[in-house]
Amino acid sequence: MENLGQYLKKQREAQGLDYFMVYTDIRLKEEQVKLIEDNRFFELGPHGMVRSIVYNYARYLGADLAAVRKELDVLIPEVSHKLQLPQEEKKDKKILLSTNLLWGLGIAVFVIILGLIVYHAYINGWLTPPPILKSGSDSLKTETVVPEEEIPLPDSSRLKMLELTKELNKETKPGDKDKSDRSSKPRKTDNTDYIKNFMQDSPVNRE
Repeated sequence: MENLGQYLKKQREAQGLDYFMVYTDIRLKEEQVKLIEDNRFFELGPHGMVRSIVYNYARYLGADLAAVRKELDVLIPEVSHKLQLPQEEKKDKKILLSTNLLWGLGIAVFVIILGLIVYHAYINGWLTPPPILKSGSDSLKTETVVPEEEIPLPDSSRLKMLELTKELNKETKPGDKDKSDRSSKPRKTDNTDYIKNFMQDSPVNRE
């Protein structure tokens, strides 16, 4: 068999079957039939699906199944279960993987070196804040201020009154002395019983 696709196409045309009739009978679309007749088997799908589609289509047309199976083994061998990617795509993927790996390693090395530098600077005291920041932080500290006790001051008006009384006591007048002497003399007490005398003179007592 020179060409499997052309062989199946001749079988279909000899029986007068169009694409619609094929689809009605075995549910095989027109695009799929054209791919088979053009020998574009790998575009039909995976390996196992391709072999089953072509074999069912050949049996539907009444073709020589032994010859079709032999031709399928040549065109679609059992080894080629997986579609091999072109070498260029594989190389591109390898290049992408290698560049990503290099970038990742470079970033990791940079982070490690930066961490070592910071640690070394911290140990040597290079990371201490400048004096401006220190003074600023010190100025922010709050100091507790204890309020002083207020000493009560004497009232000025009261002081003036005391001074006036002292001055008045110092200045003593002679009239005041006489008054004090008079007040110091004993007074005679009047012991007359005025009520008794009044009662004796009343007409009631006379009777």
